[in-house]
Amino acid sequence: MSVLVALAAGLSVWAGSRQANASVMEAKSSAATVSSTRLLGRRLRCTASVRAEVEPGQAISVKLAIHNRSKRTVEVKLWVFSAQIVLRAGDGTVYDSRALLAGLPGIPPPIPTKLRPGKSVRLGAVKVPVRWSGPLRITPECMGKPLPVLRVAVAPSAPPADQTTAVDEVVAASAHLLDQCRPQTPGVPVYGQIDPPAGNAPPLDAQCSLTLNSEGTFSVAQVLVLVPSDLAGVQVFLPYETLWPTGRVDGLPSDPPYEAIAWQFVVTASRATPVAAATLEASDFSTRSAPSWEWTPSGFRSQGAGSCGGTVFIWGGRGPEIDFISACPATP
Repeated sequence: MSVLVALAAGLSVWAGSRQANASVMEAKSSAATVSSTRLLGRRLRCTASVRAEVEPGQAISVKLAIHNRSKRTVEVKLWVFSAQIVLRAGDGTVYDSRALLAGLPGIPPPIPTKLRPGKSVRLGAVKVPVRWSGPLRITPECMGKPLPVLRVAVAPSAPPADQTTAVDEVVAASAHLLDQCRPQTPGVPVYGQIDPPAGNAPPLDAQCSLTLNSEGTFSVAQVLVLVPSDLAGVQVFLPYETLWPTGRVDGLPSDPPYEAIAWQFVVTASRATPVAAATLEASDFSTRSAPSWEWTPSGFRSQGAGSCGGTVFIWGGRGPEIDFISACPATP
């Protein structure tokens, strides 16, 4: 699910006791999964588990849960940062799942929860699509405490036959986004239009480009769509696939309307798989509305229409959301 932050006039912009001596940590593995565990003080135990191998382009899903091993009810404070991971890939990439949320406004405070004796509470699963070479070293964090490292293999695959094949696979996987703005050669931008999937909204005049990087047994393609076609100052911030610096949301120095779409794919010999996307857009306030479309595995789905005006940041999904700001008035 994507995260959306809309700015109109601007941003309205667990710490537990140290019981290291009482903490016990261990890691275990089986043919299919690996797990690690740690005592959080004397009463709580946190366990993390994950599949021992993941396919390129598929999401690694680290599941975390807390168990009350004592005979007393314990209060735990749960919030968005209760379950996090730090992933270190074979190519040196470090991905911290907290980075996309840290510093953003509106993070709900921790919620006290009663955990009865012998009961467990699931903290949820931290999911990150894999677009880096393995092996992966994953440090789960539970209520702010690191657990033993989990080691996960990236399954072997075959890379695309050549650059042309890779580009063709990405265009085919883009759900017609690039049909009229089709990159031909990695690193060389082209100029064209982004047509709405349906309806009569004006097309977006765009510059489209694609870069391709090898990760050994697969490649990673980075697509960038710029509206208008001469939009300047756009940067994709990796490894989080955002169009603004990590930990804060900043628009571009350009006058609205503008829209930038970043979309990343893992490409193998058999297919291109969308793994991450972000959209940054701005438009002037108006009584008009801009049709909005969201990527899904079966194609782009209408999200209705939103009012023109303000700056919008969208990230966190495997595919982008597109607003046809061509329906909004341009700055005189």
